[in-house]
Amino acid sequence: MSEQKLTTNKISLAGDLGSGKSTVSEILIKRLNAEYYSTGVICRRFAAEHGFSVIEMNTYMETHPEFDKVIDDGLVALSDVDKAMVIDSRMAWHFVKDTFRVYMTTELQESARRILSAKRAEEKAQSIEECARNIKTRKASETKRYREKYGVNCKDLSNYSLVVDSTYASPEDVAACILSCFADWQEDHSRRYAYICPRRFLYSDDAADMARVSKLSAWLDEGEDIGTVTAVEYDGDIYITENAEIALAYELSLVPLVPTVLSVVDKKPSGTFVSMKDSLF
Repeated sequence: MSEQKLTTNKISLAGDLGSGKSTVSEILIKRLNAEYYSTGVICRRFAAEHGFSVIEMNTYMETHPEFDKVIDDGLVALSDVDKAMVIDSRMAWHFVKDTFRVYMTTELQESARRILSAKRAEEKAQSIEECARNIKTRKASETKRYREKYGVNCKDLSNYSLVVDSTYASPEDVAACILSCFADWQEDHSRRYAYICPRRFLYSDDAADMARVSKLSAWLDEGEDIGTVTAVEYDGDIYITENAEIALAYELSLVPLVPTVLSVVDKKPSGTFVSMKDSLF
């Protein structure tokens, strides 16, 4: 694949813990010939300017909440930087103007497994279950903090230009999806996209017409566009509300990401749902 060179475009990358943002960012900056920026850069720069060690910096942040403003101002300043950038930050979508706003979502249990496997020093959990509980607690705390401090709801998927699932997709698949949607988005910044791994879905088993699934899978293998799935996200789970056969066809054809119309709801959908990953394997 030839290198793409975009000189005035920026991608802001947020996402779930363990979703693979750093790995995907490495691919994106190479493909786009872009610079990488994260809030960690701001922290290290501030520490260097004040002669702080890492430990001293952490202590300073605990007693000086105004440091958040330093981070926020650094993000705001990126709006005027005239170069291609990949910005890894939870709030860049809010502070940096005209970015392609990406959210990488990952199933909770997979996030916990990845975090434990990475053996992060700051993660004290002893099991996947404990780690998953810690992730939920941290996410709830951050959502509350951002709502109170910035007046935004980070769980509102309409904040983002693209929601892409990395649960069962490789970093290369996720990066390719981001790049494809990014190129399309440059023609119309109002466009919104969601791509979900088919095995991530919960669906009503009795609603699936397997004869239609086989036909859709054959069309997909021939390169045909077979449409999109409609789904809702509730408490980290994603439920298909329309076109389950399309998702099943994607899974049968081993295509890692399904185009999806996705929204967040505050109530679990009624009815009986089965997990696609459990029903097909």
